[in-house]
Amino acid sequence: MSIARYSTGRKALVTGGAGFIGSHLVEALLRSHNDVIVLDDLSTGTLQNLRFRSRQLKIIKGDVRNAELVKKLARKSDFIFHLAEFIPNTKQAGSGHVIKFSVDNPFEDLDICVRGTLNVLEAAKEANAGVLFTSTAAVYGDTARKPLRETTPVNPISPYGASKSAGEVYCKLYANLHGLDVKIVRLFNVFGPRQRKYIMYDILSRLEKNPRILKILGSGKHVRDFVYVGDVVKAIIFLSQKAEYSGEVFNVGTGVPTSMDEVARDIADLLNIEPRLEHTGSSWKGDIAYVVADVSKLRRAGIVPRYGLRSGLRKLIDWFQQQGSQNHES
Repeated sequence: MSIARYSTGRKALVTGGAGFIGSHLVEALLRSHNDVIVLDDLSTGTLQNLRFRSRQLKIIKGDVRNAELVKKLARKSDFIFHLAEFIPNTKQAGSGHVIKFSVDNPFEDLDICVRGTLNVLEAAKEANAGVLFTSTAAVYGDTARKPLRETTPVNPISPYGASKSAGEVYCKLYANLHGLDVKIVRLFNVFGPRQRKYIMYDILSRLEKNPRILKILGSGKHVRDFVYVGDVVKAIIFLSQKAEYSGEVFNVGTGVPTSMDEVARDIADLLNIEPRLEHTGSSWKGDIAYVVADVSKLRRAGIVPRYGLRSGLRKLIDWFQQQGSQNHES
């Protein structure tokens, strides 16, 4: 079976489905002729991401913290993809990072990420529906400069990482205590079209304004594992259908370390410009210096990323430029 497909004729609930990753997941599910319900409060997600002509798509504006609403939607679903989390809604470059925002707003981050996840698990238990929970590499914290395995002890250094770690604990608990079909994916640095914040979007926005100078947050030496959104969606869909992985955790990344300066240079090269890089010298609290996945478990399951950094960047740049041209026309 191709990992791009999801069993047809099923009914999926996608929390946070109007967001960056969620909308790509919804698109893939619809492409395989499934009924999809999106639950999103549209605080950062946007209906612009869900312009799919499909009678099989239903969009509900609501909060994952509304337990009765989640239960009502779960009763209509075979499987719940739980992506909803606390993401800031800001256009200011450099200010929209979920980790920084969780440091400034820890109670709201806790409420959405933990209580929201518990609501989903309770609803899934009552509806006998499966769950895939999107966690984050931030649960690992600041570790040694080596790839992170699923068995690496978690030690979050941000409220966001802590709340996602708590969500994982509840997922495993419901799998063991109630026999719930739950999978956990720890996403690394996902990028691609429809991502309207974070480093790559910030770089493109800054270069659009001034292609001669590019300011990078921190030293430029922070290392990340950038994984294209299409590969993430394929992994999510594939794992959601594998009952044998219930209660298990999978890293979803590429295993390829890339510094912030390398990302900036690749983007500039694809744009055919040569900006001078400048660095702020400092970053926000909770920022991690080195985050790279060990993806051997994912590969053993049969999932290999299709896109490299530059091929994914090309798609992101094409989308970004298309958005700019549309804005100029409107």
